[in-house]
Amino acid sequence: MIILGCDTSTKTANLFLGEYEEDQLSWYETTSVVWNNTHSEQLLDRLLLMCSDHSIELSELDLLCASSGPGSFTGLRIALATMKGLALGLNKPLVSVPTLDLFQGIARFIGGACLAVIDAKKQRFYTALFVDGIKIGESSDLSPDEIASLIAPHPSITLLGSDGTLLAKRLADPKVAVFEAHRQNLGVELADRARKHYLETGADPLDQGPTYIRKSDAELALKE
Repeated sequence: MIILGCDTSTKTANLFLGEYEEDQLSWYETTSVVWNNTHSEQLLDRLLLMCSDHSIELSELDLLCASSGPGSFTGLRIALATMKGLALGLNKPLVSVPTLDLFQGIARFIGGACLAVIDAKKQRFYTALFVDGIKIGESSDLSPDEIASLIAPHPSITLLGSDGTLLAKRLADPKVAVFEAHRQNLGVELADRARKHYLETGADPLDQGPTYIRKSDAELALKE
């Protein structure tokens, strides 16, 4: 099974191309690129270049995948629109994976309480709490004070993701540790989870959108 995937939920884009034989990756390429606000200008070209570098025709792809969020509104829209376009044009299945679950996945060896986080701007963070690898409740959009209340019952907490250090500084709590997940591993985790989801439950409906958690500024402005 040859899989092409991308995560553009933050300013660092993670791209993946690889092939599974039986249940093992036989080869793969994963790359992380800091694009800031240029995802739309580069994403498709970089994905096509990865395929070309490995002499993979688009028709040979078996599965497409992308992170579903939460994260950057623009980044999520661009990634899913790009992958949906490929899925429709090539008649290939598409699977999306929650971004915060990816952070937990590459830190699955860490026991106890872990909080996957993404900077949501405006002094808030997208969060998902895991205890011994099990997700507790739903992903949330919280302030540092709300996060402090959330983690209070736990004797220690490990923050996961590239924005863990930022939140740790805001919390200034000695029981808080930070595991800055290897961005290179995020592509592999995305592909692993997408493949498992596809084999167990099939592809996503192509009308399924990103997981934003909160409304965008544009949506809020329309209501005013």
